[in-house]
Order: sequence, then structure tokens, then C-alpha cells
Amino acid sequence: MADELAVWLYGERVATIDRKRGRPRLAYTEETLGRYDLATPLLSLSLPVGTKRYTQGITRPFLDGLLPEGEPRKSIARDLGLRADDTFGLIEALGRDCAGAVVIQPLEDPPPSVATTTTAERLTPGVLEALVENLRSAPLGAGGRVRVSLAGVQEKLLLTRMPDGSWGRPVDGTPSTHILKPEIAAYPNTVENEALCMRIAKHLGLAVAAVETTEIAGRRLIVVERYDRAVDAGGAVERIHQEDFCQATGTQPDSKYEEDGGPSLRRIAGIVESVAEPDSLRRLAQAVTLNVALGNGDAHAKNLSLLHLASGGLALTPLYDLMCTLHYGDDRLAMYVDSVQRTDRVISQRIINEIVRWGMSPDRAAEIVADILDRAPGALAAARDETEGAPDDLFATIERQLTQLRTPA
Repeated sequence: MADELAVWLYGERVATIDRKRGRPRLAYTEETLGRYDLATPLLSLSLPVGTKRYTQGITRPFLDGLLPEGEPRKSIARDLGLRADDTFGLIEALGRDCAGAVVIQPLEDPPPSVATTTTAERLTPGVLEALVENLRSAPLGAGGRVRVSLAGVQEKLLLTRMPDGSWGRPVDGTPSTHILKPEIAAYPNTVENEALCMRIAKHLGLAVAAVETTEIAGRRLIVVERYDRAVDAGGAVERIHQEDFCQATGTQPDSKYEEDGGPSLRRIAGIVESVAEPDSLRRLAQAVTLNVALGNGDAHAKNLSLLHLASGGLALTPLYDLMCTLHYGDDRLAMYVDSVQRTDRVISQRIINEIVRWGMSPDRAAEIVADILDRAPGALAAARDETEGAPDDLFATIERQLTQLRTPA
């Protein structure tokens, strides 16, 4: 195992990570300190450029935010012969392809190679089927020459779409470009549910990750195109840096829900208002309205993220992980709306109240909420036409939510 790790960003070694008594610490390099102004949120809002070495309490939430959670993390740790709580060891093993633009690897390793999809290991249909079948024992498809990481507790497979459209394994630091998620066994039709909700957002004109559905090895999967990868026709890839709001606030992933001490909508809105591009607060208001309209109670702080733009600015990322959780009887809100904690108890005025608490005028807040709710039925109808296999009771659940929200108080 390495004693020190290098953090690479856009081809530059910007920081190092060591561990003191097993606890990871991060320090920016002298080159970074000479190139960037102090307090620049280069890696994260919680890790601004500075001369001090960041201790575990600040470093670990950022690194854990790059790693899988729950059973996938435990399974990968067992396979690697590591403890599940060994953040340093796990990021050393998996950090060559993470969310955003960071590449983390042993300090003595050569610089990361030029990012391209052409270095992926082309998959035969049989090998692809085996990867899907074995996701429980080999989460993310990690293992051997595939050292990839992505947050979350759901089973998922990270793959690279090659220039001819075929699938490849992201070996030896090749960037993954797509996330494949199978149906969750305990919750039927999650593939169709997520696809429908993502397409509703698309038909509302909101920025949202592109999706498609497929079937492999007898399993239905949703295929999500990564918005933190820009791929040209020849396969060259630009990794685009991002962080979720747990990372931005220095919050551990297991505290992502507000009821567990995680960030509230008001806290996230305050960050957006302070540091993000001017249109980002409006986009956050649209996202909150949409999530309530969909009955998506799982919109927690790791399901909202910030893009770190090449200009140095920050903006909300496209939407992702949209799903009607109310369809499965879960009425809890991951982040409360005007203190309301149950999805099916929110009325439109409570959404307006929440947005006004962020500092937006009542008229502007009401305009944003009304616009989404007025156009949502048409977006639902259009998405329904595109989503084969979605059950009728899923549409009925969303329609009830819309009716509730559009009924005058």
C-alpha cells in the first residue's frame, strides 16, 4: 500500500493525501499554491486552496463522497482485503476514475494517461452479461484492471461507450462514460420509474442527464450518460469536475438526509446564492418543485451537486437520480419543504414559502412554481409515450401529486 497519494485535476498534480495513524489528510502542492489564489474552491468548497494541511475531519467527507456506500462498499472492501472504513485504502484502490475530474493514485505512479474511450477493453456480449449478473459480488464492475469509484448504495455498473457505440470496460484509468443500473429487486419497475421521471424533467426543459433503457442477461437496466464527461467523436474525453452538497458542506454520506443532520434546502440555497452562477437559484427552485411533483422523497444532499466550471465559476449540475419514491409507499422527504416532512402533505404554497426563505421574492417564487406545475401534465404525457413498461399505478401516483399541488389551498 502507498504511503502517499497524488490528486490530479485536469492534468495537474494539485494535492497530496497522506495518513496519520490511518486518518487521511490533504495538502495542496506548492505548484497549486503558486497558481491559484488562496481560498479558491479548487477541489471542493470545503477544501479551498490554502497552506494548511486539512485533517481527517475535513478530508474524509470529501473522499468518502467519492466512494460507494453501504453493501457495495463492504463488498469491494472484502474483495480488496480492506476494512470498509479504510477510506485511504479504498480511494487508493479505486480513485483512478471518480465522479468529477479528480484522479487519485499512488504518488509514485506516472501521471494519468490522456483520457480517451479508445483505451477501454471491448466487451463481448457474454462478458457484458456476466458483469451484470455479478453486480452484487462485484459492484461497479470494479476489480483487476478496473479501478473505478462512484457514490451510492444502489447496484450499478460503470462502462465506457466506445466511438463505434460498443461497450468497453474502463481499464487502466480509462474514463467511464455511462452508468448502468438494474431494477432494484425490492422495488419493481425502478428502471421505468427513473426513466419516466428523468424524461419528465427533459420535457419541462430542465437540464437533466440523458437516459435510455435496455435489457442484459434478463435484467432491465437504465443507462445514464454521465454529465461529468464530455466525449468527442474520436473518443477523447474531458472529465468535468463536480461535487455533491455533502462534499461541499463537509458532511459524511451517512448524514445525507436532513433528519440525520444533513444539509437543508435553505443551507443549500444559501451556498448556491453565494457562490453559483446567477441562474442557479432559479434552477434549484425548479428542481425542488419538480421533486415534490414527482413524489421524489429521496432528493437528499448527495442527489444535488455543483459543477466546477473551467471559468472558475460554479453552477448546479444537471438533474439525476429522479424517481417517484411515493409509488413505493415512502412518503418521507429527504430535505424538508417549509418544515413539511412528508411528500404527500406538501401544497404549492409551502414550496413557495420555502423558496421565499432563500431570499427570493414571493412573486418570483410563485411564478417558478406555477410554471413547473402548469406544464407538468403535458411533460408527463410526453414522457409516458417514451417509457414502455411503466405501470399505470405509477402514472396515477404522479397525477395525484400534481392534482394536490395544483389545487388552490
